[in-house]
Amino acid sequence: MAEDPARYGDDPDKSHVTPEQRRQYGRDWFEYTMFAPAPPPTTPYFRNGIADFVFGEMWSRPGLDMKSRRWITLACVAACDTTVPIQSHIYAALKSGDITIEEMHEFTLQFAVYCGWPKASIVNQTIIDAWQRVQNEGGPIKRDKPEPIW
Repeated sequence: MAEDPARYGDDPDKSHVTPEQRRQYGRDWFEYTMFAPAPPPTTPYFRNGIADFVFGEMWSRPGLDMKSRRWITLACVAACDTTVPIQSHIYAALKSGDITIEEMHEFTLQFAVYCGWPKASIVNQTIIDAWQRVQNEGGPIKRDKPEPIW
């Protein structure tokens, strides 16, 4: 029995969407998710990988809420020791209000148990720095999701 693609938010026919609309949708989702301007589409990595696929396809899917996507992403980037993604995703999670500072500190403790205290110390300091930045900017901000194009 074939699965229904609509069940997972997949639209098998996206032919009505132009490449530029798709790219802009991905850039809009990047900015919505990360609270930062989307990187310029100067390379296939940023244009097709980050904008079109990661944000235009994955972050915009209906199967998980934003908080769940943020937790999964935070655990992955922290476990991989990826400095820039750790910084940007922690900041975005706090800035969006999707994750509270209290939840973030609890995450760090849980993360330390399973991935190690040295890795958790980096996450912990990044949380402290990001929270200070969010507070200096006036606190978390809620925004509307980009309008779907398909």
